[in-house]
Amino acid sequence: MMKSSIAFSTTTCAAALAAAFISTGTTATAQSVQCGTTYTVQSGDSLSKLAAEAYDDASAFQIIYSANADTVGPNPGIISVGMRLEVPCLGDTVASTAAPISQDVGVERLPFPNEREIRVAQGSNWAPFANEAQEQGGMITEIANVALANSAGGTPYKIDFINDWGAHLTPLVTDHAYDFSLSWFKPNCDQIARLGEDSQFRCNNFDWTEPMFEQVFGYYTRASEPEVTRYSQLLGKVVCRPSGYATFQLEENDLKEPNVTWVRPSDPNECFTALAAGDVDVVALAVDTADGAMVETGTTDQIRLNEALAQVLTIHGVISKNNPQGEAMLAEFNSGLNAIKETGEWFEIVRRHLTEFRAMTQG
Repeated sequence: MMKSSIAFSTTTCAAALAAAFISTGTTATAQSVQCGTTYTVQSGDSLSKLAAEAYDDASAFQIIYSANADTVGPNPGIISVGMRLEVPCLGDTVASTAAPISQDVGVERLPFPNEREIRVAQGSNWAPFANEAQEQGGMITEIANVALANSAGGTPYKIDFINDWGAHLTPLVTDHAYDFSLSWFKPNCDQIARLGEDSQFRCNNFDWTEPMFEQVFGYYTRASEPEVTRYSQLLGKVVCRPSGYATFQLEENDLKEPNVTWVRPSDPNECFTALAAGDVDVVALAVDTADGAMVETGTTDQIRLNEALAQVLTIHGVISKNNPQGEAMLAEFNSGLNAIKETGEWFEIVRRHLTEFRAMTQG
């Protein structure tokens, strides 16, 4: 077992991102759905309907999706008749194979990393993925800790909370003060000409770990209006996307100014309040974040998720392309990540954090 630790800095958080997905079907589920079994998809099924029957909570669909991402594929709004999906139970737990993460608070300047140590930076205030107040520092933090503890190379490592997200890529990773920064969405770099400058910078300057988690991003409109099935139907609309949140998802689909008008409030709740009031036309947000915001603002019954537009986003760690040890470190990180996916420990971490987060935010 390698030595690992996570330390907390006193810098402030400059940005947060978002998280997961819901779907609705047209006919009742004909087959009983029970956790701990394999379910065969019927006509009219959706992930949210399966979650509603298995867990009495439609918004817990991300548990089923995470267990079946390879089967479902990149469009979680579409599941095919005959698909066989694992429906895991929520209460099962498996002990972690990594050493407990220490929570050492420090304010002094950190030394330049030892050549034989992998240094990882993580942000905070993005529950359940990266949050120094959570168990093991949040889902992505724990995945990184367990992956590195199970990597092929066995290199010592350290994970530090540096809460100024804006400093992670530049200068911390580009100057090699840290090797990796965690919790970044990967833009579609194959469409780099359609991306904004920030997304192009990430494509051109960083290498990405294998996906650490897949979550679903949605477009919300008023329930009283017709369902939107094509991105082109959003052109000319006023789109609310909280400030500091990534925008490449919109850019890839040409939902950028001047094609649309962006409104960027500081809080996701403000987007849904504005949507219900008719002050904006669309809210673009990851589904778990949206669920919590609609509950808090009391707008759930007034809002529609347009399932046909749902996108799967992948969360990664990044390392500078010019890091002299980058190729070896990336291979080591990925070896551990793939190992815990094969053993099932990755999913145990995901299930636990998602279950606890839903219990906390939705009762």
